[in-house]
Amino acid sequence: MKLTYFGHCAFRWQTAGGVTVVADPYRNQAGRYWFTRLFPELRCDLGLITHAHFDHDAVDRLPEAASILRTPGDFSTRDLQIRGVQDLHSGASRLRDFPNVMFRLESGGLRFLHIGDNRVEWPEDVSTAIGDIDVLMVTVDDSNHLLTYDQVDSLVQRLKPRVVVPMHYAIPGLHSTECELLPPEGWLSRQPKVRRLATDQVEFTPSQLPTQPEVWLLQPASASLTAPTIIP
Repeated sequence: MKLTYFGHCAFRWQTAGGVTVVADPYRNQAGRYWFTRLFPELRCDLGLITHAHFDHDAVDRLPEAASILRTPGDFSTRDLQIRGVQDLHSGASRLRDFPNVMFRLESGGLRFLHIGDNRVEWPEDVSTAIGDIDVLMVTVDDSNHLLTYDQVDSLVQRLKPRVVVPMHYAIPGLHSTECELLPPEGWLSRQPKVRRLATDQVEFTPSQLPTQPEVWLLQPASASLTAPTIIP
């Protein structure tokens, strides 16, 4: 599985069989100028939208032929299985009844979970639907915009991923000064093993996953994508 990070909560997966999936492309909206550039136009077969907020749902930037998944349920194509698990958005009281769909992607013996902006205190049936995972994409920044450090840590302890990929934090050159977010440095300083990768792409294989949980911080993709990095 090749994973590319485009900043904020936007990722692209490419399976060995050639299926490409993009999650949570971002945009600005009136009165919310968070991003200094448009989300890049990408080729993909599927688009995943965790919830209908401006920084997660720039569907117009995805190819017209791409299928868009927004709802819970199971979906499979070629060598990829996707499960959408619905729960609720994290954060302020006005969002506590706002639906959010977490997406679990599985291919080639690897299992990824993108939580969108989900809360941490989800019920047992949600945990059962998610099951075991290897790579977790989790929202974390030093403003605690969505989750506190302790909430993120508790989620990692509960899911026991081999790799944690932070998302939804301020990135110089991508986020504007009007953005409410901060970098994730405070949370990173609490983690026992952090890899700061000088690349936007990583190639995952089951045999190369770390034996103990690690945090991998990716650089957001530029206009011209670099070759994937294979982590030894």
